[in-house]
Amino acid sequence: LYFPGCGSERLHGAIAKAAIHVLLALGTRVILTPPLLCCGFPNHANARTDSYRATLLGNTILMSQIREMFSYLRFDAVVVTCGTCREGLDAIQLRETFGAPIVDVARFALDHGLRLEGARDALYHAPCHDSLSGGAAQVLGELGGYTLTDVPHCCSEAGTLALSRPDISDAMLDRKRVALGAALATWAPQEGANRAVILTNCPSCVQGLSRHAALAIEPRHIAVELAERLSGPDWRDRFATQVSRATAIHI
Repeated sequence: LYFPGCGSERLHGAIAKAAIHVLLALGTRVILTPPLLCCGFPNHANARTDSYRATLLGNTILMSQIREMFSYLRFDAVVVTCGTCREGLDAIQLRETFGAPIVDVARFALDHGLRLEGARDALYHAPCHDSLSGGAAQVLGELGGYTLTDVPHCCSEAGTLALSRPDISDAMLDRKRVALGAALATWAPQEGANRAVILTNCPSCVQGLSRHAALAIEPRHIAVELAERLSGPDWRDRFATQVSRATAIHI
């Protein structure tokens, strides 16, 4: 089961497409949740208790229906591309419902045999809600020969923080800009590249890091990076071919 979350689909549609592309390339049967389904965590973080409880109840019922529809299948994992969603799905006990762990798409790919040729250096931003639980360097090192240079501090997006407390968010934005500048001062981008790629595994962080475009960085979700490494810059064309063979089931 792949849970894109509202951020991966609505804000950055390429993330969901990239994750599905990687999963299908591994020969995985992918079942998607309905589009723009929210895990409910933003309501929880903003103390909207009634709305949060309603979302949890609705998600619990819906996920139980999906599990019942596919009762003849054994699920290997509930795959996510967002650490916040992983925490939100834990609240409705999705591990127990599907009898499978909730894992980041990169970890799933590593555990199911994906290996990419060559080595690559990249900047890395660790999300506050980390779907790789601090293991990005190990996962990407084994998966694709990456050596990561960590750029510290929150990106300042922090889900809804930029909307609810722009004063705090702005101060965090400045702190992150200083950290990025320090990292770029000693950074040698890939040959022929005019922008330094900074990887992360959170849709909101991709948006937060994009506020530093003047520093000549390109924030990229790890799922998109893996899709491009796997199938080249035209991976979206291959994705379109893959999904054209999919079966749509409506609940």
